[in-house]
Amino acid sequence: MDIRRMKYFVSIVEEGQISLAAKRLNIAQPPLSQQLKLFEEELNTKLFERHTRKLILTDEGKFLYERSLEILEMIEKTKQELNEISSGISGTLSIGMIPSLGAELIPEKVKDFHKKYPNVRFKVWEGDSNRIMELTEKRIIELGIVRLPVDKDVFDSINLSSEPIVAAMSENMGFENDSASINLAELKDKPLMFLRSYKKTSDYRTSVDAVDMVKSACTELGFEPTILCESSNLVPLLNWANCNIGIGIVPKSAEKIMPNSKLIFKKIINPEVMARPSALIWLKKRHLTSAAIKFMEYFG
Repeated sequence: MDIRRMKYFVSIVEEGQISLAAKRLNIAQPPLSQQLKLFEEELNTKLFERHTRKLILTDEGKFLYERSLEILEMIEKTKQELNEISSGISGTLSIGMIPSLGAELIPEKVKDFHKKYPNVRFKVWEGDSNRIMELTEKRIIELGIVRLPVDKDVFDSINLSSEPIVAAMSENMGFENDSASINLAELKDKPLMFLRSYKKTSDYRTSVDAVDMVKSACTELGFEPTILCESSNLVPLLNWANCNIGIGIVPKSAEKIMPNSKLIFKKIINPEVMARPSALIWLKKRHLTSAAIKFMEYFG
């Protein structure tokens, strides 16, 4: 089986059109079409149903695409391992994370990892849990740090420690600055700002967000929270809180995102509200690089 044609085939599948795949591969479209034809002849299999504007994978094509990804990853992993035998662990480790957990969990681990394996470079992606799971499934990143739940049929995972929800506010919001906690009832009628994942961004969202959990807890206390803002990004919430616009309701790990701000973080109690549990994830049956495997040891 011709490996070069297999790479061409994968590019065509991922781009959906031969013209787009040709641009990605930096080759002309007619030769790429010819290579696809020769690949199908070599395999004696029809890989695509041809339509006017796009190509649709046949069942055989779907099978071959998944197997091709495995084969190409194994080839790259073998090359890397051969190189590591003589020069030590190297290459690029692609990881994704939600901002709060990335700020809390990653820096010290990367610092220590870099001392041990100075030839490893990093590519880092940020986004909400939905986005990180998408990037992991598409094999753009190897490892992701997300909020649970995850699809256990798609991902393997290592569970990480849990954390509480806190209130982020400026010192001018009217609360005692020397208290490390705040009763949930004290947030009644205060302008609250929540972190929210949006269903339209992913098929993965199957669990409630902090805004839902806090609203439910407020209802049990006999009041509805005053919601000033919802955002899929932590930074605007923290910036607005720092400007005394409202109170950010965020995971405790968000404290590390703006270390030079004057924000005050108070743990919400009576009742305590916990953020969704988090995990380090990777795609099932994917051949991970040695760098990824070594980095995972920091979370075991």
